[in-house]
Amino acid sequence: MKSMHLALRRLMLAASMMPLLALSAVAQAPTPAALAAAPALNSGDTAWMLTSTALVLMMTIPGLALFYGGMVRKMNVLTTVMQSFAVTCLVTVLWMVCTYSFAFTTGSPFLGGTSRFLLQGMTLDSVNDLAKTIPESVYMCFQMTFAIITPALICGAFADRMKFSALLWFIGLWLFASMHRLLTGCGGQTASSTTRAYSISPAERSCTSTRGSPG
Repeated sequence: MKSMHLALRRLMLAASMMPLLALSAVAQAPTPAALAAAPALNSGDTAWMLTSTALVLMMTIPGLALFYGGMVRKMNVLTTVMQSFAVTCLVTVLWMVCTYSFAFTTGSPFLGGTSRFLLQGMTLDSVNDLAKTIPESVYMCFQMTFAIITPALICGAFADRMKFSALLWFIGLWLFASMHRLLTGCGGQTASSTTRAYSISPAERSCTSTRGSPG
């Protein structure tokens, strides 16, 4: 009898808690406005952007490395091939540390933002305002492949004529002085406002910037 009374009390206590749990669930449920504002990731867009990222990266390694390696003297083939690999590694590190944040976040008109310094705050669900249907990590990698291949193409201009250490210094400084300015824009505009006016890739954006802002 005592155990039955105890079970009944527990049942009544649980029943009294149900309205509180229901109210808590209603309070935590997202509103229709919040659901509409939340970015909807598209699996098709994400898959295509991952494929495009892999293709552009393959244009640099091994594509560009073997292409330039076949155009130099036999004694400089390995050095020329390794230049493309070294540029890929250097730009990848610099891009993830600070260049992506400077180029694609709002901040100083001349330097950009630092909200993504060392990719802080970037999660699997975070998105960039310029590409709201794919994860920001995918967008970052896609833009990084163009930042890699652009200075790697420059290496063909001084093949056999520059020390390896000088090459790395030049590429690192060029990435900040030239590539970063193309992405961030000029004339005192922020990265966010400038990149909305241009196409998605730095290569296309650099071509567009020479003609002026599109109407």
